[in-house]
Amino acid sequence: MFSTGQKIVCINDQFEPWVYDLYRALPKKDKVYTVRAIAPGRSQPKFSLDDDANLQLTDAEFDILLLLQELKNPDDPHSSVKQELGFRSERFAPLEEDEEEVEAYAEDGATKEEEELATLPR
Repeated sequence: MFSTGQKIVCINDQFEPWVYDLYRALPKKDKVYTVRAIAPGRSQPKFSLDDDANLQLTDAEFDILLLLQELKNPDDPHSSVKQELGFRSERFAPLEEDEEEVEAYAEDGATKEEEELATLPR
């Protein structure tokens, strides 16, 4: 599972056509994001038209939704609870960093590759 402040990467940026009408900002595949909040929400909505041709939400599945620091979206127009539109957690994976490289950089400010280049004869 994810936690607030965690770096994650988008692994699925394929959206249904209706999403483009509701969201202002969508994640892009392989781009890194920061988890701003985790909340229960709805996904896989089903819509119908009433007699006056108004779009009505008729069904949806429970899901865990992520809000991302880098993307802001409007509130869900089909909810009586004021809640920003989020993204299904399945669209993301934890960002995996090479721990040795991170540790080497943290110790002296240079990556392992930079250290190896510095030892090569000139």
